[in-house]
Amino acid sequence: MFYGGLYGRTYIMNKKELARFEKLLLTEHERLGGHIRSIEEASRHESGRDMGGDLSSYADVGTDSFELETSLNIASGESNWLHEVTDALRRLREGRYGICEGCEQPIPKKRLEVFPSARFCIGCQEEVEKDRAAFR
Repeated sequence: MFYGGLYGRTYIMNKKELARFEKLLLTEHERLGGHIRSIEEASRHESGRDMGGDLSSYADVGTDSFELETSLNIASGESNWLHEVTDALRRLREGRYGICEGCEQPIPKKRLEVFPSARFCIGCQEEVEKDRAAFR
């Protein structure tokens, strides 16, 4: 079984392989969504806490603020990751999954097993990272 690629090209990936990658992506999507929800719930709980008037309360608030900021940064990163996974699921359903967005060649299945939401083959990913580093 094969699916359509970009620009009318066809790349071979059987239904079993597609189902396996879809399962990997759905599992990651569920895990990330759950983790983000738990961070959001914890941050709502922490932001609703009442602080007393003593000095130790202010120190606790400072620590809590730092922990809250750290948690929100983690949630933001995971939210970005969740977006990537969601986009990979869309590409899978559109028949474009596993095709490098840089060179339009198949992304090696070993790479997809490690990084199922990969948009680029390793060579093109290195170029993307070089370009990002040049703008920093």
